[in-house]
Amino acid sequence: MKERDARYTLYFENLALQMKLKELDGTSYPVDDAYGDPVVLSIALDRCREQLSITQTNLKKMTDEYADTVPRREYDTLEAKYCNLSKALDKLEEEYKTLRQNNKRLLVLKSSIEEELFETKERCSELERAGTPRPQWELCADFIGGGRDRWWQLARGLSSRDTLRVLLKELGPAAESDHLEHFDGLGMDPVIPPYLRYEGKVRNLRLSRREISVIINDIWLGKMDSPDMSMQDYVTKYFEDRYQQPSVRAEWAYNLCAGAEQMLDEPQVKVFWGVLHGHLSERIYWGLRGDWLALRDALYRHSKDKETISIEDFEKISKATFPLKSEVDIKNLVDVVRKQLKLKININEVNLDKLFQTNEEGFDRVEFARELFRQRQIAQDKYIREVVSELGGKHAANKTVTVENVKRAFAIVDPAIDHIRMERYIRWAFSDPSTELSIIPPIALRTLTTRLAAGDIERVGPRYRGTHRRTYK
Repeated sequence: MKERDARYTLYFENLALQMKLKELDGTSYPVDDAYGDPVVLSIALDRCREQLSITQTNLKKMTDEYADTVPRREYDTLEAKYCNLSKALDKLEEEYKTLRQNNKRLLVLKSSIEEELFETKERCSELERAGTPRPQWELCADFIGGGRDRWWQLARGLSSRDTLRVLLKELGPAAESDHLEHFDGLGMDPVIPPYLRYEGKVRNLRLSRREISVIINDIWLGKMDSPDMSMQDYVTKYFEDRYQQPSVRAEWAYNLCAGAEQMLDEPQVKVFWGVLHGHLSERIYWGLRGDWLALRDALYRHSKDKETISIEDFEKISKATFPLKSEVDIKNLVDVVRKQLKLKININEVNLDKLFQTNEEGFDRVEFARELFRQRQIAQDKYIREVVSELGGKHAANKTVTVENVKRAFAIVDPAIDHIRMERYIRWAFSDPSTELSIIPPIALRTLTTRLAAGDIERVGPRYRGTHRRTYK
């Protein structure tokens, strides 16, 4: 098309020049004297050559200027095609973005389900280890006064635990042992804990489970004012401050211990009993209490009316308060909250006053606090397993480990841990609160694992992979 236009242009220019030449020659117009003058013809010829040169220059200039242009029709066609392709690309980008978001959400959901599956398997394993066949309670009917009819009236619809209590209550009066009415004093030997040093008979007060819980909670509340005193010494002081007569002190101390031994299935009582006998760290209780108070204060702080908060905000604040908890842990907390407050599916408001309401038995008797304690224990067990794995694993249980080995293991597993917390963990693990760390003798890995499991060993930050690790010397 460009070549054709150029030919047309040259053709018409050539035609115009021929017409001018004829005019100069006098063939088109009447012959005048001026047209026959050679000088005039020479000037006209030069003028024509100049015009031809200018025309050729303009033609070349226009050819160069419009070399990159296309016809309007072709341009409109290409522009319409470009618009269609742009719209299709935008649509594909939106679809890609949506698919990518769905993929991320599914990956998070998959990870959450895998964690929940792992936790469920662990629970199943625990149930398999701890579960026992259901007893044949119908055999007890032959030993109960009133026969089978009365036994079925007493035991119908009760759980195994309540059925056992009914059975013990029925068999109690028939027993001939004095121990059901009295305890034998353990004597005054220095080996015996101070609060149990007594000679003679001690009356059995038959304290209820609630009374035991109230006493334990009262001991913990009073212990807050005596943080440096051991639990044995404080319990001795607790009973001495309240009861002046040794026989009365012995009654309450012996009955507390007897009742606590029968309630070791309660996490609250189990922790108290372990701390009282030096088997568990007192920090376990204070750590749980700290988590409880931290979450309570954070929820009240973000509550608009200082009374209620939505389930969504509860999840966000719980995650912000406990950043190391997984999505499964947060979901379990929400489930426990719904169960404790008996919330229906369509209700998404949590009443904080009811959630954190406690009585004389203590905050740790609440289901929500028990779930916090359970999650703390699971997280601690996982943390300790990782530390032990860095030290050689359970297959090297008889291997001896030094303080430096434990320092290195903690630094690898928990890079965010600080020196103070690490030293506290190490002193607890090696049962040495005062000796300089560099001269503490090594111990067996099995002993170290047992000590760590009995302490309050909490992870500070996540375990980063492929990053520079902090070293402790």
